[in-house]
Amino acid sequence: MLSIRRILWPTDFSSGAERAFPYAVALASWHEAELHVLSVQEPEAVDADGSQSRPLSQDALTRLLMDDGEPPQHVDLDTLSVVQEQRKGDSAPETIVSYADEHDMDLVVAGTHGRRGLRRLLIGSVAEEVLRTAPCPVLTVRDEDDSTPAWVVRNILVPIDFSDASLNALRHAKQLALTHGAQITLLHAVEEVVYPSAYGIEPANLPGPQVIGRVEANLADLARTEIGYEHVVVQANLGYAPSTILDYTQEHEVDLITIATHGRSGL
Repeated sequence: MLSIRRILWPTDFSSGAERAFPYAVALASWHEAELHVLSVQEPEAVDADGSQSRPLSQDALTRLLMDDGEPPQHVDLDTLSVVQEQRKGDSAPETIVSYADEHDMDLVVAGTHGRRGLRRLLIGSVAEEVLRTAPCPVLTVRDEDDSTPAWVVRNILVPIDFSDASLNALRHAKQLALTHGAQITLLHAVEEVVYPSAYGIEPANLPGPQVIGRVEANLADLARTEIGYEHVVVQANLGYAPSTILDYTQEHEVDLITIATHGRSGL
């Protein structure tokens, strides 16, 4: 079970970090969790106005929350326990992960576009490094225009490769779905096995409808044993796993992806 008692929101005062703030507040409100606000000052980094990192006032935090629209009554910043801290460090990811470990964080909520010019989750980005090394689950939020507020999550996608890591991610997704009243979709990518011609092995036949059917039957069994309620969709598609996940996300208006970082394909 995903128990959330302490949530960490790291910020560099960029629009990317600010986009993630309403998600952190919404989850902290629903779980009655303590919200930690951590600003990391790297030696070469300054704020846009040239000042140093500073604690955010209650009014400033309220403005960040209201950027996502009027929150529902149960999302209330004034009732939250908020802890603010500023730290200096040569590496923002290491400082964030160290803080999460020291304070026994249950969840990190981070933006994927910060002052280091992140365009996507790539090796070397702050969000990717935190995602890969944090001692707890990490929720990343893209810095993009989106009319859907943080507290509206209707469709959660869980890519499943039947590894222990992906099953653990599914259990987290169940708790998030119960929190938001959301549907869960279990998706498996059936990948084609291609051997170099130097192997001297004949190309394998593409997986057919029987394979797809068996996979979906196993996903359905998994849904019954691990989730156990009716708002679940199972889907097996033929294709390269990352492309399959992204295509499904765009075609089905997915609001949240819950994915393991160490599955069978090393995601």
